[in-house]
Amino acid sequence: MVSVNEIISNNIMNIMKQNDKKQIDLAGYLGVSKQVTSKMLSGARMIHAIELQKIAEFLDVSMESLVRVPKEISETDTVKAFMGRVESQEAKDGLAIADEIADLICFYARTHENAMEMMQLWEA
Repeated sequence: MVSVNEIISNNIMNIMKQNDKKQIDLAGYLGVSKQVTSKMLSGARMIHAIELQKIAEFLDVSMESLVRVPKEISETDTVKAFMGRVESQEAKDGLAIADEIADLICFYARTHENAMEMMQLWEA
């Protein structure tokens, strides 16, 4: 199943491609790092409403066009898409395990990143 983050990021990337916009330019416009922009556009990081509004301004489109759910949603998870083409059950099981491991790695990376942010001193 495709998440809302993935739908929004796919819409943004499609509009960027159509308008020859670059991720680095979007990062500069938003005032965030290239890595944060990459996470937003991969669906790994949620895009907040204020960021979504700025992205719409950057692309000169409505916010509605960025959150619109397409009529047909294609599977964006390459492992799951590939699993549909594998014939043997052993290969499908192996890909399912690989997919679970990849999810665990991503979860660990996000948890570690959040922990590092939480350890920062708060400014009063």
